[in-house]
Parts: sequence; C-alpha cells; structure tokens
Amino acid sequence: MRTRAFSSTQIGAALSLASLVQGGFVGLLIATQSAKGFVPRPEPREIAIAVTPTLDLPLLKKGGKPKASKLPDMWKPPKPVKRVEQPVKAPTPLAPKTVEAIPKKQEEKEKKPPKPDEKPPPDEKPPPPDAPAAKSVEEMVKQMQQEATEEDGPDAPEEGAVDGAEEGTETDPLKARAVDLYRLKLISWFKQGFTAPTDKIDCSVLRHLKASVHANIAPDGTVESYDLTSSGDPVFDATVRQVMDARVGQKVPPPPPNYPDILDRVVLPTFQGKNDKCK
Repeated sequence: MRTRAFSSTQIGAALSLASLVQGGFVGLLIATQSAKGFVPRPEPREIAIAVTPTLDLPLLKKGGKPKASKLPDMWKPPKPVKRVEQPVKAPTPLAPKTVEAIPKKQEEKEKKPPKPDEKPPPDEKPPPPDAPAAKSVEEMVKQMQQEATEEDGPDAPEEGAVDGAEEGTETDPLKARAVDLYRLKLISWFKQGFTAPTDKIDCSVLRHLKASVHANIAPDGTVESYDLTSSGDPVFDATVRQVMDARVGQKVPPPPPNYPDILDRVVLPTFQGKNDKCK
C-alpha cells in the first residue's frame, strides 16, 4: 500500500495559511478604501459657458431704411408758347396785279432760328426771365438739384441692410447671404455621421447635453485641429470627438465660385443630444 505524500496535519496547515493570506489582502484593500474615502460619481449638471466666436469674414453692415423706389421723371418738353397770329389781309380789287402785291403769311415773315454754329443776329435778344419757356426750364433745373441734394444729404440712407450687424463691414447683401449659406453648409458637413448615444445615456439627461467645437481650417480648406468645450458627460464627449477626429485632415466643401474668398478660418459647430427620440 502506497503511503500518502502529505499528512492530514500538513494539509490543514496549508489551508490555514492560504486563508490567512487571502484574508490579509481583503483587509488591506478595505483599509485602503476607508483611508481614501469613497468618491461617488457626480451627477451631470448644466453649466452656462459664454462663447465669443472669432470670425475672419466680414458681417453684413447695418444701414438705414431703403428709400422708397422712385423712377426718374420722364423729361417733358416745355409747352410751346401760343402766339397770336395776325389775320391775313384779303386782297382788294384796287391792288396791283403783281407777285409782290400778294400778301404773305405771318409764319413766312418770321425768321428761321439760327443754327447752333451760327451766332444770333445782333438785333435778336434772349427771352426775358418771366417768359413761360424760361420759367419751365428753370423750375426743372431746380427740381433736379433738389433731388440730388436729398440723395446725397445727411438724411440719405446709409449703405448696408436694415437687418445687418452694427459691427458689420460688408455692404454687398448678396455676398453676406452667400457667407451665411456657406457657413451653414460647413456646419452640416461637420455633423455628418453624428448620432446621439441614446443607448448609453438616458433621454432625461441626453436632451440637455450640448458640446461646442472650435474647428480650425487651413487656407487650402483642410481641417487642421479642433477644440472641444465639454458637455459635462464623458460618454457624449467621446461620441463628438470620434466624429471630429474623422474630420481632421479632410478638406471642407469648397466655397461658391462667385465668392471664392469667403472660406472662413474658423467653424463653430454645436453638437446637441436633443433629437427625435429625446425631445
């Protein structure tokens, strides 16, 4: 009969020693946690952060109210002066039978107006100031001068748009509109592929989460880097960083051909947890 390798006393001593070692580790772990104190996970809370965006592109300048559209008055020639026509004398039976004795009309007796290159005869004088033709021309000139003064006067509308910004410098409303549309296009491009983590964060918390991103764009349109303003939730921030990390090194959509200089060096997309599922 083969003898046992270990006796019952040796086996019992080994089990006691193993239990003692395990109990020492457990006691040491409990003592360490008690010394440091238990730090519970803080509840997510909303923090108001003032973000002052810095944009390189000019804003639309704020101007005065546009002047009522008024077409220029059509030039009207002055009314002709009515002249009293002298009655043509009827020939008498006693008039001589010659061509010179035939009476002529008053219009034929009047002298023809001189040509522009010709000087008027010395016996002709300019019309007096109170003549009807002179008055109409003078009134028309005064009206034109008055309209020009009103358009260029201190009350003339300032260049810009009524809904523009006080600090704006761009006076072309079409270019300002193109800048706004292109900026919205860039923000939509950055948000492509982002989905709020509804499976990891409860809707009661997710609908209040918001993360702001400050993306830096190179002159050639490449995304160089970005800065993230935390939403207060690490899971939500990780989702946003995953989307932004994929955008770094890529080129943004090009600006419209009519305004190739409106590419902004800074884009400010905002990622929100509020969606169709968590309203």
